[in-house]
Amino acid sequence: MKNTIILFCLFMIIILTGCKSDPITPVVESSNISLISTYSTNASTNAVYVLPISGRNYALIADGSNGMQIIDVTLVNAPDSVSSYNTEGSANDVTAAGINGDLYAFVSDYSNGLDIVDISNPLNPYLAGTLNAGIGLVNTSFVDASRNLLYLSAGAGNYQIYDISNLPGEPTLLNAGYTGSQSINSLYASGNYLYIACGDIGLKIIDVTNPSSPQNVSLTNTAGITSDVVVNTGYAYVADSYNGMLIMDVSNPQAPVLKSKFTGTGQILAVYANNNNVFCADNNYGVENVNVSNPNSPVEAGYLQTNSSATGIMYFGGYIFMAAAEGGMAIFQPTN
Repeated sequence: MKNTIILFCLFMIIILTGCKSDPITPVVESSNISLISTYSTNASTNAVYVLPISGRNYALIADGSNGMQIIDVTLVNAPDSVSSYNTEGSANDVTAAGINGDLYAFVSDYSNGLDIVDISNPLNPYLAGTLNAGIGLVNTSFVDASRNLLYLSAGAGNYQIYDISNLPGEPTLLNAGYTGSQSINSLYASGNYLYIACGDIGLKIIDVTNPSSPQNVSLTNTAGITSDVVVNTGYAYVADSYNGMLIMDVSNPQAPVLKSKFTGTGQILAVYANNNNVFCADNNYGVENVNVSNPNSPVEAGYLQTNSSATGIMYFGGYIFMAAAEGGMAIFQPTN
């Protein structure tokens, strides 16, 4: 009888503390987007980046105090954890790139700077180096692998540019700059230009033809708080919080032109462009798929509403991967 009681108590402890229940709120309403699966994490899924490695697909998750998680998503209906790398700070963003024949994850680790993790073998990630000397709070980064350049936020509106052609050797600091904003929420490089979502002051464009001497090109003030930017075929798509998703013609970076705005339903925090579609993470509303084939008149092509936060988004292999903060990661499929 005593052993039975002990086993029952252990069973209840496991139920109450050992397993994290599925945190993604069931779909409230949807059109042309289907929920495929969810994956619970132990902390806060702030960002997700998906890529192929050795014939399989993996999602890298910036999981706050839990570091970086690596999830096998080859079978999208059954995501499976394969490894993790526990950072010393709080993982807020993650991206990846192949440099000198090896594959690296770049984890924006906030107060701990930026961790560069070798993920060539996703089952055994290991630290290749950390950038933290003289850097402020690192909440995002972008890698231009074609030019071996790393851009990162360095707290309070500052950014830094590094040459990473020597990896796994130490990156070389080329230049540092100040945007004039209170924060840098997103960085995106296209061609010889760096696009910066500068929060309170809007979208800033910098000429990085010579990364050792970047030149300010233009600043477009927006009505909202710019939290993300991506560039595709001459257009910048800007997540501008409650002001919606902005479509800007940046074919002339010196004079960007606002073409239109997709208002959305709530607070658009992140965007990802794929051909004629832009996928938006709309915070408490969920995911929206916007057709931008006519940049003057964007049209909602699909949506899926949950009550979980949608803070980050990526499209890969026909699926939408959403970072849902405390809700973990969700995988959706556009059906139109």
